Formats: sequence, structure tokens, C-alpha cells
Amino acid sequence: MEQQPTVHNVLSGNIRSAVLAGQIHGDVHVHGGAAGPGLGSLTPPALTHDVRGRDDLVAAVVEELRAGQNCVVLHGAGGYGKTTMAQCVAAELDAETWWVDASSERSLHDGLREVALRAGASPQAVHEAWEGRGHAPDLLWRQLDQVESRWLLVLDNADDAHVLGAGRPLAGRTGWLRQPSSVGGMLITSRDGIPQSWGGLVRLHAVETLPVVDGAQMLLDRAPDAGSAESAGELAQRLAGLPLALHLAGQYLAVIGTMPLVPDLDLPVDFDSYRAALDDRWPEVTEPPEVPYPPKERETLHRTWELSLDLLAERGYPTARPLLRLLSHFADAPVPLEVLRTDILAKAQVFDGLTAVHLAAVIKALSGVGLLLSDSLRGPESSVPVLRLHPIVRETNRYLGDPRERGSHVAHSVALLAVMAARTEATDPAMWPRWRVLLPHCTAMLDVPAAVLEGMLIMIARTCERATRFCITAGLVLQGLDLARVALSRFAETQVEARDALLGIRNDLAAMLLGRGDLVEAEAEFRAVLESAPAVFGAKHAKTLGARHNMAGVLQARGEVERAESEFRAVAELAAEVLGAKHPATLSARHSLAGALRARGRLAAAEAEYRAVLELRQQVLGEGHLHTMTTRSDLAGVLRDSGELAMVEAELREVLDWAVGTLGDDHPRTLISRTNLAGVLAGRGDLKRAESELRAVLAVADQVWGADHPHVLTVRGSLAGMLVKQGKLAEAEAVLGEDHPITRASGTALDSVSPEAD
Repeated sequence: MEQQPTVHNVLSGNIRSAVLAGQIHGDVHVHGGAAGPGLGSLTPPALTHDVRGRDDLVAAVVEELRAGQNCVVLHGAGGYGKTTMAQCVAAELDAETWWVDASSERSLHDGLREVALRAGASPQAVHEAWEGRGHAPDLLWRQLDQVESRWLLVLDNADDAHVLGAGRPLAGRTGWLRQPSSVGGMLITSRDGIPQSWGGLVRLHAVETLPVVDGAQMLLDRAPDAGSAESAGELAQRLAGLPLALHLAGQYLAVIGTMPLVPDLDLPVDFDSYRAALDDRWPEVTEPPEVPYPPKERETLHRTWELSLDLLAERGYPTARPLLRLLSHFADAPVPLEVLRTDILAKAQVFDGLTAVHLAAVIKALSGVGLLLSDSLRGPESSVPVLRLHPIVRETNRYLGDPRERGSHVAHSVALLAVMAARTEATDPAMWPRWRVLLPHCTAMLDVPAAVLEGMLIMIARTCERATRFCITAGLVLQGLDLARVALSRFAETQVEARDALLGIRNDLAAMLLGRGDLVEAEAEFRAVLESAPAVFGAKHAKTLGARHNMAGVLQARGEVERAESEFRAVAELAAEVLGAKHPATLSARHSLAGALRARGRLAAAEAEYRAVLELRQQVLGEGHLHTMTTRSDLAGVLRDSGELAMVEAELREVLDWAVGTLGDDHPRTLISRTNLAGVLAGRGDLKRAESELRAVLAVADQVWGADHPHVLTVRGSLAGMLVKQGKLAEAEAVLGEDHPITRASGTALDSVSPEAD
């Protein structure tokens, strides 16, 4: 593994951005992807449809939140429109809104972690609290209580009130659910409407089914030619006013209205015949006991969706039903279209003979009846075509079929994801948009049933190893740490067949810990890898040599540079002997050796080593590879140490242009390159441009490194020195802040700032 300064973005989130239920313009939604390297957004999903019959409820909730009732719960069964109501309230309330998916403990914690960051908490403090070295709820609420402008925190699909810490007296409340300040408000959507569950802290509002007149209008909005208002009202009554069922029925009839009425096409074509089909054509559905829906609502949803799938079967798409079942076993996240490889799908009996043309037609057909939406994400993932299921469609379909059929769909989804992951290079920035879409599905693999996990252990472990490797190279350390730790806790390392992948995951975990500055834990993990690697791979295997290399990196991080140099040299020589002079492991060890030489002040030797590595990496990896550009950057650092500033400036500008264009503005390598360029500019006396570069670094550095990371403290000190030299004393004090070591050591921000700092 490359030994170099690494920094990582603390923003995380697996935040669902789809409209989850209610009067929707389709059951599937694609919204903007994460900003920067994160995977989600706290932005409320936008309303894209007319909302019927909810004005009074929305007005009442908005008034309560404005009047000081700071915690409101909208409760009701799945498909009743709780999320739609929350969207309406957020749109009406003049407040900064943070939208968090609370459907699972993991997504809740991910979302609230980002809320704490958005509210101004130190990334380092958030990291420690969410790692268990502090009390995360206390940190979150301390920060929220300091927000001065009006805010609204929406916890969507918080069905387990106990996860929030509800149900306890307010005076002893220590969980996530607390009384907001006078400018804050909480809006929660949940299936749980029992007052005792919420401990008397909240105001409960039931989201009921729609009145017949409003349900009829929903049907007429979608299928205006399918019958009279009276017939629409009768169908709305038959569907029990359930918004999602009303929407799907309207979509179904809208599609039918465009089809030619050929002989023997025995399908409902209007409100009356649709209602008759619901009554006569579909048997009762057996309720699996684990499904979190009351049987009556569950049966209605099943009948409505199954009728749409029957329509598609009649139109020549019998594979629509198994495809929808299969997609429901992916994570609740956009599914990359690329994962649906027909050469793999066709091996299953239900997809026998499936071709790419037919698959595309089936997806289009499912979209046409509102069960699926194909689209592309926005932001960093914008180049990746995806599919999205409405969460309730997904959840309901996950429980259909017998256990053997469901297990087959789970296994098939794992196999499809594993193939895509194996074909997507984790260290290639061009592949990162695909990996960002893959990542939540890789995480979800770890939640598959034990029988599937045991039967596909190697495949799942290797996919998770590739995912953690992506997290390292893309700077997504918090996601990578979570994934690695869950994977290692789920897999038993005694299972010999997966030991190589598990060691890879542990090695990646250690590397991410090292990048975060957690030297003690990183060393423990690296030692565990090094102790096991010879038995698994052999003493001279590339992975074993990589483990030795990584331990040398820990030595250098601890300041034992002479020992690190000796070990890097030994690894490089052995790797060249057994793997070859051009093998990536050999070049990585030589690159790190050059860094150790530079750290010891042996600049001529370091320059020679970097130049040799650069030439070989250009041959083997290409001039635009991440490792090649890292060597170019570090070579420029040696030249800067030698005083060759003019040449170094030109070199660093090329490296920075590449980093911005390839990695993004907030990738660790980009920030390092920008910081190095600022140092050269300052050395040449161009303080204004140097200041501009350092300010650009600090604009995102806290989120990438954490406010207390040595890199951030160094950048702040350098910027302060430049400001002092320009006579901007007040600005310099503001840059350092009270918590900077210089300030703490001297008692005043400027006492210890060198005017020559760059």
C-alpha cells in the first residue's frame, strides 16, 4: 500500500432521498445524489405531484411548529402518505430543513452524524462520538441548541421509537429524541402511533386514509378518461382510500387507455371493471408474520400491484414479476442498470432466454405502470444509469413467494453485484461514480440471511474487500471504516476459504485508521494481518510483503524514520527479487523508501529514488494514474526542499490541475497538492496567491481531515504566517482560533507565529 499523506472526508450518509409514500406521481423517485464524496443528502425531497385532501393536516402541523410545539409525529400505516405530509410541512415552514432516513438504526445514525456536522460540530468530535468514544446524542443536541436560525429536523420512517430513546420521562432523556430549542423543530413520520411509545414528548397526528372525494380526484388526476366521478368514488372506496393503491390503479388505467382493444383482451379498462377485477380475479394473499403491515392494507397493496404485473404479463412481459421481485432484494438505494447482466440473469429458470432487448423493454414496461423508474443520478454519480423502486413496493415484494424463492432472489442479487464489483477497478477515479452507486448494496450484502451468507461467503467477502479498497482511494473513510468493521464482525475468520479476503479487509481497516491518525489501533490491526499473512499467502507473496510495508509505514508515522527506511528497503529488495522490478508492490515500497530518505534529509538519494519510481510507474501504470501522479507530487516536494522553486511551481500546477479534474476539489490528494503549491508560492514571495490556495484548502479541510488533524493545524499556521507578513493581524488571529496549538501555548494567537511561515 502507498505510504503517503492521506486525508478523508467525514461526511457520510446513506440518506434516502426518495418520496417514500403517499399521493405520488409514480412509485419510484430519483433525486440528487450526494454532494462531494458523500453518498446522500439531507435536502428534503421535492414535491412533484398534486396533494389531495391534506390541507387541514398540513396547516395544523405548521401552526404547531411555529407556535412552539417543537416535536410532532405523523403516524399511520405504510402507503398512507406520511412522507408526503412531511414534505408539505417542510415546504410551508420557513426553516432550514434536514431530512434524515430513520428507517434503520444504521441510516438514522449516518444521517444524524451529518446533521451534527451541518450544525457546526467539529468533524473530529463527531468521528470520536460516532466511534463510541463519546456520547453522540449529547454532542448532536449541544450543537443543535447553539443554532440561532430556525431549523427543522425530519426523521422519516422512524418506526421504532425506542431507537430514538423515546418512551422515557423527559427529565431523564439521553437518546436522540429530545425537546428542541425555541428555534428548532422535529417532525417524525412513523407507523407507531401509541402515545406511550413516545413518552409524552411529542404531539401525535394520525395520517388517515383519504376521504372518498379526494381519493376519487386522485384517480381522475391520473386516468381522466376511465369513468365518471361516481365510478372513481366507488373504486376509491374499494381501495380504502390508500394513496399508494389509488395512484397505482390510476396509472394502470392510464396505460390501458392507450392500448388497442383487440379481441380477447380481457383486462379492466375503467374504474368499474378495475374494481370488479379486484373483487373477483385475485385470491387472498397469505400474510407472512414478519411483514410490518396490517393484513388488510397489505392485501390491498398486493392486489393492486399484482394486477399491474398481470397487465404486463398479458402484454408479453411475464418476466416483469420476477424482475421486480429480484430488484426488491437489493438495498434501498438506486440500483445500477449495469448490474443486470443478461448472461447471468438468463441462467435462472425464471429468466430463461432473456435478452438485453427484452430486459430493456421489461424495465420500460414496469416504469409505465409506475412500479419502477429508470433514470440517472445527479452529482458525482451523474454518469451512472440507475433504477429505483419505491420503498414500499420494494418492501412488499421482498416478502412475496416461498422462502426458497426469496432465497434464490437474494443469492442472485449478490451474484450480480459481485460480478459488477469485480469488473469495476476500485483505484481508478473514472470508476468511482459506479462505486458510489455500488457501495450501499455492498453494505447490504452483510445483512443477507445466514444460509445465503454461508453459501456465498467468498463472493461476499471479496466484494466487501473491493468496496473497502474503493473507500480508501476515494477518501470515504467513515463509510469504509463502518463497512470493514461490520464485515469483520459478521464473518468468522476461522473460515479458511475466505481468509485472504478477510485479511484484505482488515488491512484496509488498518490503513484507514492510519490515515485518521489512530496509530495504536492501526498498528494492532496491521500486526494481526502480518501475523496471519505468511500462513495464508506465503512469506514472499505480494500481500505478505504489503503487510510488512504497511508496518514500516506505522514506524515512520511514529517518528522512527531510520527503522522505517531499513524496512522499506528490505521489502523493496525482496519484492524486486520475487515479484520483479516493475511489480506494483516493488514500486510502492520504493516510493515509500524515497519518502523515508526525504524525511531523514537525504534529498539527493530521495530525488534519485523518486525519479526511478516515476519512470517505471509511467511505463507500468500510465502517466495519469493516481500512484504515478502521487510520485510526481512527492518528487516536486524534494525539489522544493532543494530550493528549485520555479520548476516546482510549474510541476505542482500540473499535478493540481490533474487532481481537481480527476479526483475533485475535496479529495485528500487535491488538498495536499494545493497546500504544497501554496508553500512554493509563499517561498517565491507571492503571498496573495499562496493565501488564496490555503483558504481554498481550509474551506473543506475540516470536513476531510477533521479540525484537530495535524494537516489542518499546519495549514492554519501557514496561512496565519502569510497574513502576519501582509500586516493582516486580525485575520491571522481569526484563522488560528482559540483551539489552535499556537494559541493554547502562547495565550495569544500571534505570539508564536513566524512571519516566514509558508
